[in-house]
Formats: sequence, structure tokens, C-alpha cells
Amino acid sequence: MADDDFLIENKRNIDKLATKKSGINYDPSAQLSFEEIEQLDKQYVLNTYNRMPVAFQYGSGEFLYDTESKEYIDFLSGIAVTGAGHAHADLVERLNSQADMLWHTSNLFYNQQQAMLARAIVEITFPGKVFFCNSGTEANEGALKAVRVHGQSISKSKTKVITLNNSFHGRTYGSMSLTAQEKIHVGYGPIVTDMQYVEPNDIDELTAVFDENVAGIFIEPIQGEGGVLPINIEFIEIARQLCDDYDALLVFDEIQSGMGRTGKYFAYQNYEINPDILTIAKGLGGGFPIGAILFSEKNTELLKPGMHGSTFGGNHLACAVAYDVIRLFEANDLLDNVVEVGNYLYTGLEAIATKHPGKVDGVRGVGLLLGLVLNKNIEARPLVKKALEHYLVIGRAGENILRFAPPLVLRKTTVDRALERIEKLIDEI
Repeated sequence: MADDDFLIENKRNIDKLATKKSGINYDPSAQLSFEEIEQLDKQYVLNTYNRMPVAFQYGSGEFLYDTESKEYIDFLSGIAVTGAGHAHADLVERLNSQADMLWHTSNLFYNQQQAMLARAIVEITFPGKVFFCNSGTEANEGALKAVRVHGQSISKSKTKVITLNNSFHGRTYGSMSLTAQEKIHVGYGPIVTDMQYVEPNDIDELTAVFDENVAGIFIEPIQGEGGVLPINIEFIEIARQLCDDYDALLVFDEIQSGMGRTGKYFAYQNYEINPDILTIAKGLGGGFPIGAILFSEKNTELLKPGMHGSTFGGNHLACAVAYDVIRLFEANDLLDNVVEVGNYLYTGLEAIATKHPGKVDGVRGVGLLLGLVLNKNIEARPLVKKALEHYLVIGRAGENILRFAPPLVLRKTTVDRALERIEKLIDEI
């Protein structure tokens, strides 16, 4: 049988072959009911998430639609991921065109899509070189390895890594150890050694623990899981100076705050202070899994061939989509939209806070990464679930903060509708 004939026959018989070999005889494109999805999930998916009682079937822009085609305003965008909105026509076209050509070849070979994306990332940030992986936790894991390599190149005792209390850097072992939250560490035994946790924005504490044994410090310019908490520019400036004084590396974790979320490509650009290493993920792929580590020029030789790698990282498909995500920013002035609509949303949330002083303590955040700070006696999680009854998808950060991270294509008319639903939610407390 000719090769072309085999491919044709393989396509024709895929359902029959699957049924014959494994007994699977359902149509994977079938639209299951929520109850059917829930049953399958509970029977076959490992229970590591506290899921909300809804399953989404499709989306468009800043809207999601469930199994009954009910429309929800998406104010979470997959936890700050789908910046261009759902099912953006340009990204769908790019994904399909690349899928027709080539998905994966490994990092043993040169890759046009990867090289072009790396150049684009450098052009919107600072001079350096990029390592590609598949997620934010992998990016931080790689950055931690680089920080330790840097320290060891100077002194065997230079192993200490500083992070901030309530930070979140990922779920792999190293990134979990970077995460300064006891609840993340419980049950695993000893974490990676020589981690030093300090209070966010506490310059005195930071200065007191910084010494010649510090290899680096990880900072989220805006803490996401820690409560949508911006880090003060004074704290950032001192961290930069201490790194320079003690030959340590400054790492900005922009997994959540990056890719336009604050009105700049990356939140650090609001401070005009460059890091030595920048970690990127979430919004970079617009929903397609991809992560990246950007090393500044003087640090591009830290990880030499054989010291770090990834099978899937930077594959053709992921890089092609991510490249077009950046092109969309340029073509549609998305950063300007984030500033304008973000300010509009912030003002609307402030008005809600003013009207409910006993329930809401204030608003914080930048651009389209905002938090509504509830009274410390009010838990956020039940309200996140309750919001679904108002056809609004939101998140939480910490125990008492409602987190809003809508798509960056958000429109003011949609903001108005969302604010009405948020106010009803607060009224019901």
C-alpha cells in the first residue's frame, strides 16, 4: 500500500479501529450534558481540584457558554490566560494552518517558529535570550536552577533564595518550595533547602536577610494568588540594588501579571527596572500551553548545553500561536484597551466598595488584574460559586479577595453588565 493510501485509509478507519482495539465507541465531538461530564470526571479524573458546578462548551470574546448554551461573562479568562478572548479568529486560523504543517520535532533541531517568537519576546522586553517550556511552574523551576547555578559559580555557600510571603510560583518541587505558603508545603516532607521568606513591601526585613549567601530573589510585581497585591516601587528598587551589591539575580515572576495584563507587556515595565531573569507563561499562548524564561544578556551563559531541557517546550504549534498573540497586541492596540477599560472597571469597583463599607474594604490591582477586598470575616470562595448563578465567572485570591482577570479585549459595555452582577452579588452577602 502506498504511503498516501495508508494515510487516507487510516483517517477513514480511525473510529472503527478505536472501537475494535479498546471498545471506545462514542463520538468524541458529541456534546455531553453537564451531568454526564460530571459523572465521567468523578469516575476517571484524579480529584485534585475543587471544581465549580459548570462545564463550558464554547466561548466567544469575553463570553463563555455552558452545556445548555447559557451565556456567562468571563471575568477570569482561564486564570489570566485567554487575553485575546475565546476563539479569536486570527488565533484559530494560525493554529489550524500550523497544525496542517508541523506540530513537534523536539529541541534537537532548529525551529523557525521558536526563533521568531524568541526574537519577538526580546523586542518587547530587553536584550537577552529565551528558553522555552510548557508552563509557568516549569519556567520558575528553570529560573531557580539558573539562580542556583549562578550562586555556585561564585561560592559553594551562595545558595539562599529569597521569595515573598503569600507568593505563588508553581506546583513542581522547586517552584513549590519558592512559594511562601505553608498550605502548599503540607504533606510533602522537606522542601528545597535555603529558602528565605520575607514580608512583601517590608524593606527593613529584606535588607536584614540579604547577604553574600543570597543567590537570587523571586518577586511577582503583582502577587496574584497572594491577593492581587502590587509590590511597591521602593521595595523593587531596594531589591535591585541589593542584588547588584551582593552579586545576586533578580527574578521577576510575571506568569500572571505579564502579557499585557497591567497595560504594559509586563508589569515590571511600570517600574522601569529590569530583572536579570523574567519568567513568562499563561497569557503568552492565549490558552495554548507554553512557558518561557528570558535571560538578560549577561546571564545567557548560565545554563549550558545539557544542563536543562524540555521535550515539548517551544514546539512548532505552541510557538506559532504565541507569536500571533503578540502580533494581535500590536495590531489591535490591546495595551491601550487594557489601560482604558481597566481604569473604567477600577472606578466601577470603587463605587461598589463605597456603597458597601461593611462588606468591602477596597479595590487593588492594576489594569485588568484587579481584586475586590472583602471584609476579613467574609470568605471569597462561596461568592465565586454564587457568581455563577448570576452568569459571571470570577476567581478569588487569598481567603477574602475576589479576583477579576477578564480577557484583554474586554469592552466597556460588558464591564457595565458585569458590575451590575457584582453589585447584586455583594448585596446578597
